Amino acid sequence: MLSHLAILFAMQLRSFLGAMRGEWKSNRLKLISGVITMSVMGVGFYYMFHGLFGYLSSLDADMYGFGTALASRLFGMALLAFGVFVGISSLITGNTSLYRASRIPLLLSSAVNQPALAVSAVLESWFNAGWTMLLMGVPMLLAFARGLEFTKINLATGFLLYPFLLVVWSAAGTVVTVLLSRFGGLNGWKLFGGIAVIAGCGAVFFFASGSSTDLVIQEVPGMSLGKLQSFVAGLPGQNSGYWPHVLFLRAMTEGGLLPAAVLAGEALVLSALALWAAAGGYLKAWNRNRAVSAKYQSSQFFRDGGRYSTVFQKDLLLFFRDPVQWSQLGLLTGMFSIYVINLNRFAIDFSNPYWLAVGIFINISFSAFVVATMMVRFAFPAPSMESPGLHALIQLPQGRKLFYRSKWIQTLLFSAIPASVLAWVSTRSIGAGVFLQIESVACIFITAVVLSTMNISLGCIFLKRDTASAVSISSGQGGIIAAFASVAFVLFIVTVLSWVTRRYMSDNFTEIMLAVPVRNSILYLMVPAGVITSALAYRAGMKNLESRVF
Repeated sequence: MLSHLAILFAMQLRSFLGAMRGEWKSNRLKLISGVITMSVMGVGFYYMFHGLFGYLSSLDADMYGFGTALASRLFGMALLAFGVFVGISSLITGNTSLYRASRIPLLLSSAVNQPALAVSAVLESWFNAGWTMLLMGVPMLLAFARGLEFTKINLATGFLLYPFLLVVWSAAGTVVTVLLSRFGGLNGWKLFGGIAVIAGCGAVFFFASGSSTDLVIQEVPGMSLGKLQSFVAGLPGQNSGYWPHVLFLRAMTEGGLLPAAVLAGEALVLSALALWAAAGGYLKAWNRNRAVSAKYQSSQFFRDGGRYSTVFQKDLLLFFRDPVQWSQLGLLTGMFSIYVINLNRFAIDFSNPYWLAVGIFINISFSAFVVATMMVRFAFPAPSMESPGLHALIQLPQGRKLFYRSKWIQTLLFSAIPASVLAWVSTRSIGAGVFLQIESVACIFITAVVLSTMNISLGCIFLKRDTASAVSISSGQGGIIAAFASVAFVLFIVTVLSWVTRRYMSDNFTEIMLAVPVRNSILYLMVPAGVITSALAYRAGMKNLESRVF
């Protein structure tokens, strides 16, 4: 088996190096810009987190160690978020690497050992899922260690254990992938239902076990931190137990050998379990996952709806036939929904007008950035995903307009309406009044509409016909431009929102006084800016389509 693994690794390494050489010859500007972008982001992450941790550390002079405790818990939550992201990515990429990679049928027909092939596919999925978080963790670890003035030994311990942290989550994602594959294949609603049940149970357990009445630090005479103590102590998953990020934090900050050994043990046990589960009965699992059901009949709605409904039906079928696409959308939407549902459980007194204003501002800002992320990930690649059948679609009367508008309508239906509903639910759940609810829904709806137009237009301008991977499309040069453009408009919305929030605070938190600022901000700032941006984006996208030769 080891010899077969060595052969497979050599094949993958040569393939990777060949792809890099080909990319350097054909599109070296993309590689150079990618390296520069990653370097700038790494330096930016370092200084951003170094400033944050340094500021929190400075609070120790007045709060007797409270700043360090808060910084450690925030860093732990960041590690938890990284781990969850890696686990979800491992679940999705594991499905592709194990059961849907184009090289698997060829290798199965050769003399390659099947368990070795499964092991190599699992390791490939771990690399694909974790390399970005591995690179992003370097500036965060440096910033945390230097901001809180830890020793070089603490920093070295962090660098040594960080890969084990990622391996734990990667292996957990693979185990879930293999378990779901045993139930008739990772296709259709079985995968969706399995992910929903597992994610729901995990979220309920996580939030239920996250609350705590313990103090972060013991108060001394003359110091009263009140609810701030209980809020920080109640951050989910930060108190005790064997969560990977908790063990990592203890080993790095306290220098304990036991947490480090337990974390390494978790990584080794879960890795062995994942590799054993994937290798056992791999051929049968691959055959189950490759089976495609042909039982489908077009609904009356699609048969009688004209050209747009036909294109919509086709895109919907292609979307649900690609587990990577819809599972990522379902997971991201589910995680955001969990945040919305649990917003009123945060240890913040939203009955206080000050905290209500702060909560509304942060909630809208966070929701807008989530919408921007979803647009870059799903709306921007949509035009390029049409490329295999684009030559047939544009032959129809007004086919280019049909192509653009169908993509735009689909994106709008699946983004603006759900995002607006979630914004209304989250704002209402913390006790906001009518004007604050109108402000929230209007901000998110306008953001979704504008970003839909912007990302579809940029997707047409940076149309790629040489790849069918939405992840590859969204992470390319055009995706970076779309991300910057989307974030720029979100920052504009946040700036306008900050002006409204300031008026609310200056008017003694009287909500009835918000009527005029909310109306003016929506009608005279957000709507005109949104209309102008959307019109320019639509014109640029359509002009590019009309002048392009396919």
